[in-house]
Amino acid sequence: MKESTFLQHHSLTINHLWVTLLFKLSLCRTMAEISMNTRYLSTNRGIIKILQIVAGFIICSLLCAQWYGGRSCFGEGRLGFCSGLNFICVVINIVLLVLNFLNIGAWGLERIYSIVCTVLFLIASALIIWFIIEYNTSRSTLIAAAVLIICQFFLFLWDTKILQGESPN
Repeated sequence: MKESTFLQHHSLTINHLWVTLLFKLSLCRTMAEISMNTRYLSTNRGIIKILQIVAGFIICSLLCAQWYGGRSCFGEGRLGFCSGLNFICVVINIVLLVLNFLNIGAWGLERIYSIVCTVLFLIASALIIWFIIEYNTSRSTLIAAAVLIICQFFLFLWDTKILQGESPN
């Protein structure tokens, strides 16, 4: 077999495998498959995503109420972890809400994301409670943020249960 024929054959085989992989992962969608899924907003998962986004914005405003050049959000390590995690999750939740609203579902990715966020929000809950207890603070903004972070943990846990088929959608 000539070298050029060998390369062409293997190039075609690799291209065929790549295209097959993309279709299997549902990453290749035609315009006909992308449509508005208004029913998503009335499902449990849609309501959970909306609640996660709203709670995330409230947590951001509570933890960053006094900016001080970013010190109130990211200055202390435990609060910085909670703020950073929450900010990243709000952005990802908005993207996932739009994708699901456009009927572009990535169930495998969302399942992994929900499991990881469940664990991280459990850690964030422990960290913010530890911070409140250690500094004996009675700031209502921190207590409200702690309650909402715990709520985020339960929302992600519920979303994980739905994605694993253990709870109805």
